[in-house]
Amino acid sequence: MTRAASTPSIRLAIAGAIAAALVGILTPAVAHGQAMPDSTRVSIQGRVLDAVTRAPLEGVAVRLGLFGVDIRTDSTGLFEIRGIPVGAYDLSLSLPGYQRAEGQFAVLRAGSFVTTLRPLSAPIDVVATGYFVGRVVDGDSGTPVAGADVRIADFYLAGITDDDGRFEVSGVPPGSHPVRFSSLGYATRTDTVGFVAGQTSDARVRLARDPIEIEPIEVTVERREIALQREGFYDRRDQGMGQFIDLEIIERRRPERLTDLFTGLPGVSLVSSPYNALERTVMLRGGRNTTLTGDGSCYPMVVIDGLVVHRGGSEPAVIDNLVDPQAVAGIEVYPSQAGVPIRFSGLDAACGVVLVWTRR
Repeated sequence: MTRAASTPSIRLAIAGAIAAALVGILTPAVAHGQAMPDSTRVSIQGRVLDAVTRAPLEGVAVRLGLFGVDIRTDSTGLFEIRGIPVGAYDLSLSLPGYQRAEGQFAVLRAGSFVTTLRPLSAPIDVVATGYFVGRVVDGDSGTPVAGADVRIADFYLAGITDDDGRFEVSGVPPGSHPVRFSSLGYATRTDTVGFVAGQTSDARVRLARDPIEIEPIEVTVERREIALQREGFYDRRDQGMGQFIDLEIIERRRPERLTDLFTGLPGVSLVSSPYNALERTVMLRGGRNTTLTGDGSCYPMVVIDGLVVHRGGSEPAVIDNLVDPQAVAGIEVYPSQAGVPIRFSGLDAACGVVLVWTRR
């Protein structure tokens, strides 16, 4: 994610060589291009980066419409326009080997912005970057630190922790990069973190209230599905409630049927369907409840991508017929109601719950 240093915030989003930009409300004089007094003249700064590597681009031609500005970025990708009248302008950015970006924006006050140019050789849908997530806590109490700034300065990427101390930063180029963690009332710390294209680096960071030396942060790099990250799959796994099967396990075991993945899981048994001996269904031993079914056969509720496809109870669900194992990104198994996410709890969860998440 990219944060502008101050207003106006101008982003050129390339889509068919057209850029969308922030447009403000202009006075009639400005709208008609009339000369404005010095008090309405401002200075703006911009920085242009490579959209894939996030490296600064030198020599980008910056042209500012009818105002007559024609300058180039320096070695840090920076350019500055001084004494520009408040008003609306056409801005274009071009550099050999990159897609041209152009768009209209309004300048109402001094400020700065960061934008990118995409290499002509880079496919639009290729993402050769890593994903950075984690949690920042107080070094003494372990309580979450909300509003902490997480910044990968080399690539102008940053994130802010939420009320639970968690943060997300996407689009991080592969390699080892210094990351700065700072928050009001805490000593700023900088650590080098490794990133791998297509994988997630997960950090646990402790900030000290006093500028004293503390232990290095712990960073693990693993393959994570962004959709599962957003669904809370990995957070629940870290809490230790239930049984979890992630994408790496699925690809390592290469199941022919979805039920193959349940073999050996604690609290889980595979039984033949009462309607077809050739079909298998899942029964969670910890979820047996004869008060519901009368015969001890208590089958779990099955949920696929948040949608309840089988409510469980005395009626078995042949999950091998519900989803192809090659389409599955992760599975959560809760043998009883303990630990079941609130959105899936209730009477239907009395026999346990199986959550299936597909690749998206």
